[in-house]
Amino acid sequence: MKIVLSIFRSFIRHDCLNLAENIAFGALLAIIPIGMMMVSIAGYFLGGSADAFDQVVAMATNILPVGRDTFVANLQSILSQRSSLGIVGVGFLVFIATLLTSSIERSLDIVFKAVKRRNFFHSRLLGIALIFWVTLLFSLPTMAQILEGLLARTGFNFPLSEFMAGKSFFMLVAFLAYVMTVVVIPNPKVYIRYAAVGGVLFALGLGVAKFLFRWYMLFAISRYNVIFGSLAAAVLIVVWVYYLAVVLLFTAELVAELQARRLFHRRGPEEISKED
Repeated sequence: MKIVLSIFRSFIRHDCLNLAENIAFGALLAIIPIGMMMVSIAGYFLGGSADAFDQVVAMATNILPVGRDTFVANLQSILSQRSSLGIVGVGFLVFIATLLTSSIERSLDIVFKAVKRRNFFHSRLLGIALIFWVTLLFSLPTMAQILEGLLARTGFNFPLSEFMAGKSFFMLVAFLAYVMTVVVIPNPKVYIRYAAVGGVLFALGLGVAKFLFRWYMLFAISRYNVIFGSLAAAVLIVVWVYYLAVVLLFTAELVAELQARRLFHRRGPEEISKED
């Protein structure tokens, strides 16, 4: 009970609700450039832009309960004009994409009480690397289908894609993406054993939040359309990312509290003698 109260106090003391707002704002600017980067990365490994685009759309469908059509339309628009952007334009979009990871890094540094922050270029390179690895995780179902086709020619049938198309695989990817983010992004060292605990709760919280958000939209979508008109989809995406950011930061506070208490550390003889 003391741990739970301490987590809530830290959540309030670190002003995590406002930090979640910063992450949601960064996501609003970065979601389309990130989608473009994911199509390019997935296309390189999958061997075709059409398969890569379908994979990114499938990922958006899993992550975004609302606003899928708006995301797809804007992504198609920018991809159709990609050749006219030039190196400077593409570089600017990559920089915009890292605004989201930078917001997450700043928030996690506060949660884990970083003494010193990374420099600008190091931070941006980590953001690009994180987008790269998350894209690979979400591209695994398509890669599995390709592998199944190759194995089927040799007479070996292994239904790997069926597992990767289910909700359980999405929860597994959410868990791995969370652990990767919490271990790699903040400047202070975070142990995988503690990040894994937060990852389990984050994956479960993501599933619950997704269900509740869709249920809420059944009653509230008409109000958003009246108030925001054509901007309703974009506003709902921001609201959804805000909810995700709150879950992310709350579970990060849990990880920080567990690590500060060193609950899963092996205690040496010196530590035990101090307690005695």
